[in-house]
Amino acid sequence: MARSSSRPVRRYASKTDLWLSLILLLSMCVALAGGIAAGMQEGWLRAAQVSFVMLGVIGLIVWIRFSTHYTFEGRDLIVRSGPLRWTIPVDEITNIEQATGLMMARSSPALSLDRLRITYRSGKTLMISPADKAKFLADLKARQKPEAGLHDQ
Repeated sequence: MARSSSRPVRRYASKTDLWLSLILLLSMCVALAGGIAAGMQEGWLRAAQVSFVMLGVIGLIVWIRFSTHYTFEGRDLIVRSGPLRWTIPVDEITNIEQATGLMMARSSPALSLDRLRITYRSGKTLMISPADKAKFLADLKARQKPEAGLHDQ
């Protein structure tokens, strides 16, 4: 059930690395071309089946690429990326830090390697990459109760 609050809903787009977008586009093209070539060797029906599956995979990638964002709704942070969704109560966030090292390469709802690592609910973590980190962090702090004890680094 959503928590009611007089605070406005704020949406922050994910920062997107150009190189990541190019790699995704190139991968989709190579996979589709390879699938069609392999399918054509086995006949047009097989080529159509492979193409249908590849278009589904490409659709999922495009959905994730264009729907990854972070929204504050009342006292909750809602993270969306394609079909995935996380709801994190703002007061359960205990730490935010810049992701560094190999931690940056982990799968997460972030379209950039310039990431923030959020720790919440007794040790759970999630990495995000808001395009405007300063506004995102200021908005987060404004929504937390003073006693929540957020530590940012």
